Amino acid sequence: MQAIFDGLNEAQCEAVKEITRPVLILAGAGSGKTRTITSRLAYLIAEVGVDPASTLTLTFTNKAATEMRERALALLSQSEKPLVYPPLLCTFHKFGLLFLKFHIEKLGRKSNFVVIDMDDKKRILKNFGSELPVALVSSEISRYKNSFITPSDAWAQAEQKNYRLIAKMYEQYENYLIQNNLVDFDDLLALTYRILDEDTALCDATSNRYQYIMIDEYQDTNDLQYRLLAKLCKNHENICVVGDDDQSIYGWRGANIRNILDFAENFPNARIVKLEKNYRSTKQILKVANSLIEYNRGRMGKVLE
Repeated sequence: MQAIFDGLNEAQCEAVKEITRPVLILAGAGSGKTRTITSRLAYLIAEVGVDPASTLTLTFTNKAATEMRERALALLSQSEKPLVYPPLLCTFHKFGLLFLKFHIEKLGRKSNFVVIDMDDKKRILKNFGSELPVALVSSEISRYKNSFITPSDAWAQAEQKNYRLIAKMYEQYENYLIQNNLVDFDDLLALTYRILDEDTALCDATSNRYQYIMIDEYQDTNDLQYRLLAKLCKNHENICVVGDDDQSIYGWRGANIRNILDFAENFPNARIVKLEKNYRSTKQILKVANSLIEYNRGRMGKVLE
């Protein structure tokens, strides 16, 4: 289907067609990364003949997921073969929600759980009557969950009074969630990972189901998301990640730039494709941007043109 490749440059075409091993698409700002990843999804389904149910494309925001889904479906609508059902393209947390609806009972919890938002979380914590700021406690609990730290681990690590108080509230909070059949935003990934880690058979089945995995904004993934992806890729290496090591700005919320810098080490057979053609800025702007970016520490190196 020629429409998939219309308007793509050479590097973008290479990224689309590389489907037999791990791929890191190192995409500079304005280099057409969204178009590349959606074209690759369309290529897999319309040209290669991959079952849409065997694909999983993850990103970080609902807005990005909607845009990518619309672009991919627009390309697939031009295929001679009608699309029976759409591929799964959603946020990390939406995937976790769908997974838990089917499998949370493996943890002894009910599938009709309710997901609470940040305001709900803070109200629950406030009711415990702590002298510490609720926002601080909430943030620390989130950090614990994304770092695989249980309430008992948090208590064992706590050396200062405030951290002992937080560990106690963490325990109260977790008990409250379980007793009231609730999960919070962090649980959507933490519990999904826990189930896959504890149930080898289910982990194998899930990995075998999603044979082609693609991740957007890979530079923003944290340790939990990386470990979850490792579980999903347990039985294959068909993972394609798109990211920019020069746009990692979420370290404060747990993003680990090493995930993108160490991709070739974590997936030894990986191919790296650099998208360096910029479609957004003038040459003058790119010249200044390149001169500033080259001083960044911890980068793989690319030059926007």
